[in-house]
Amino acid sequence: MGKIPKNLSDSAMFKDYKENKKEKSLFDIAKEFDDADTVKSHAAKKDDSYMDKYLTDALNKELLKLKLDLYKDGIIDYQIKIGREGNKIVLYPSVKKNNRI
Repeated sequence: MGKIPKNLSDSAMFKDYKENKKEKSLFDIAKEFDDADTVKSHAAKKDDSYMDKYLTDALNKELLKLKLDLYKDGIIDYQIKIGREGNKIVLYPSVKKNNRI
């Protein structure tokens, strides 16, 4: 076994390294999932989106305010339920049992 040279650059250390391409690395798998999610989100935005940017931003702000108010009350585990009352769409938190801080 020969001596290991010191102060090599990254490219010099890996110049003779050949990667085995038979198996996918975790980075390749993660990239595939990210690409699939991106395609799905773009497709969903094009097809059946009833919400424009203003409505989405306003809804996000109100949901954040609701989350902060619930946190102040000690509620951290809840779901947002959707209902209708006549011509109104209502979002309300459904609190899970034993979830106080």
